[in-house]
Amino acid sequence: MASIRLRIVTPEEMVYEGDADRIVVRTVQGEVCILPRHIDYLTAVGDGETRVVVNGKVLKAHCRGGMLHVAGGEVNLLTTQFEWKNA
Repeated sequence: MASIRLRIVTPEEMVYEGDADRIVVRTVQGEVCILPRHIDYLTAVGDGETRVVVNGKVLKAHCRGGMLHVAGGEVNLLTTQFEWKNA
């Protein structure tokens, strides 16, 4: 199964860096799902639940504000606040 390289960064720390099956993020325009081989994409992040799927396991978090950037097969979620729900 294909995966994407994902980095989740807040002003305080690198929250996550590794491979993921997909990531679902609430943007200011609604929810978006990023899958492997996604086109280059840039959007503002809203306030809501984020789901990161790693090896079939769904990790949930609350994410607020920032930017989601997809380029060259890599995803960068630069967010103001990110808190894992099931950690």
